[in-house]
Amino acid sequence: MDTLSLRRKLIKQFDAMINNDDKLIALEGVFDVLNSSDPISKIPDEHYDIISESREQYLNGRIEGVSWEELKRNLNSKYGI
Repeated sequence: MDTLSLRRKLIKQFDAMINNDDKLIALEGVFDVLNSSDPISKIPDEHYDIISESREQYLNGRIEGVSWEELKRNLNSKYGI
């Protein structure tokens, strides 16, 4: 899609959104994020390090994972989810 076509499409979509209060509030949130100088992710680097270490242990066979079904059962029994 060329730039002009995309621009026209977005203008039509924005026209529809700004007439709906809920969508307008959501759109404001999107613009706040896009205009923010803060990094998109608020997750600390330490969390990524923990995940990376766990993944490496799993790939090397030092730890085992669980199936999705087993995880759901565990969460249900522990938290009633």
